[in-house]
Amino acid sequence: MSVLLQDGRRGGHLRWATQGIQLGIVDGVVISPFHTPRVAVPHHYAGAKVASEVTDAGGEAVFDPTTHARLLPSSDDLAHYDTWQLWGLSGVGLDTDVRRLEHLERVFIRQHELSAPSLAPTMTLDSPLGVEADQALRTAHLARGLERDCWQAVSGRRSFWRSGADLDAYTGQLAALRAPCWMLTMVNDTVVDNAPDLADTDAFAGFCRTVHSLSQRGRVIVCHADYGGLPAVAAGASDIGTGWDRGMRYFDPHSFQLTSGGVQIPASYVTQGRLGSVLRRDTADTIARLDEAQALVLRGGPMPIDDAAERVHHLRQLHGLVIAINGHGLARVARVNELRTFYEQAMADFTNLLGRLPRGSISESLLTRWLGDPHKVLERYARAENLW
Repeated sequence: MSVLLQDGRRGGHLRWATQGIQLGIVDGVVISPFHTPRVAVPHHYAGAKVASEVTDAGGEAVFDPTTHARLLPSSDDLAHYDTWQLWGLSGVGLDTDVRRLEHLERVFIRQHELSAPSLAPTMTLDSPLGVEADQALRTAHLARGLERDCWQAVSGRRSFWRSGADLDAYTGQLAALRAPCWMLTMVNDTVVDNAPDLADTDAFAGFCRTVHSLSQRGRVIVCHADYGGLPAVAAGASDIGTGWDRGMRYFDPHSFQLTSGGVQIPASYVTQGRLGSVLRRDTADTIARLDEAQALVLRGGPMPIDDAAERVHHLRQLHGLVIAINGHGLARVARVNELRTFYEQAMADFTNLLGRLPRGSISESLLTRWLGDPHKVLERYARAENLW
C-alpha cells in the first residue's frame, strides 16, 4: 500500500477514486460518515456502494468513524453523519464506559456491513496526560476487548505531538495493544492554503517518532498528509492519505462545519514532482516558458491540460515517491536517506528557479514550506534516532 484517498464532498469522488485505483496510483479509499451517507442521496452514493466499487476495482475500503472530528465543539455538519447512527441512548462522547461501549458496538457493526477493517474510534488530544488522554486509552482497550485484531487510531493537535517524554510514554501504552494497523492524524486548528505547514519542528518530529515506534509492530497510515506526510513515511509509515481538495490533503476542522461554505475548490495548480511541491498554474507556465525541457523534468511528466489531468498527475507523483521510500522495507537509514536525497536535490532545483524566474513568480516562503521545514523535521527525527 502507499496512497489512500481521504473522503471528500465532490460528486465525482467515487469515479475519480476508482479511476486512480485502476491506473495504479491509488491504493484505497478512507470513507468518512461526514462525507459519505449511509443511504444514497442526490449527488452522493451510499457507503455500501462506495465500499463495494472500491474493492471491486482492486482497492482497499476503510471506514473511519471520524469520532475525533465529531467530538470537536465546532463540528456541526451532521447531515450525512447522522445517517450512520453511531451513538447509543446514553449520548455522544467517550467519557463513560457506557458511551464508549455503545459507540464501539455501532462502529464495528457499520464496518462489518461494509466488509471494512474494524477500526476503533478515538478523540482529538491536546496532551498525552489528563482525563481525555485516559478516555482515549480506555476506548482503545475496550475496542481490543471487543475485537482483538481491530485497528487503532491516534489523533492530536501539535501540543500533543510535541510533548516529548510524555508522548513517548503514552505511545508505549498504545504499542502494548499490538494493533495490526494504526491510523494517525495531525489535527490542524485551521488550514489557510494548499501548502503544508510543518513549521513546528518539535511537533512533527514527535509525530515521526511515534510512527517509528508503532511501525515496529504494525502498519501505520498517516491520514490527511499529502506531501507533508513524507517524513512520517521515512519514519516507517506505509501509507499516507491525500486527495484533491484542501480538506482531503490536510485535516481541516472547517471540513466538518456548516459554516465552511461547502467544498473549497482551489485555484488551478500543477504538481512539480521533482520539487515536491504544488505551484500555481501560472507559475508552472512561467517555468515552461523559461526552459521546457527542464520544466518537463521538474514536473515529472507532461503539463496537465486541466484540473482533471492534474488530479492524476499529482497522485502519480506522490505515489511514486512513497513507493520509492517504502521500497527500502524496514531499513530505516535507507528510508531516511531516500527522502533526504530527494529534499536536498529539490531544494537545489527550487533555489535555482528563484534566481531565474521573474520576481514574484515564486517565493522563498514556498521553498520553506514545501521543502525546508519538512527537511528540518526529517533531520530532527533522524538525528534523535541515530539515522542521519
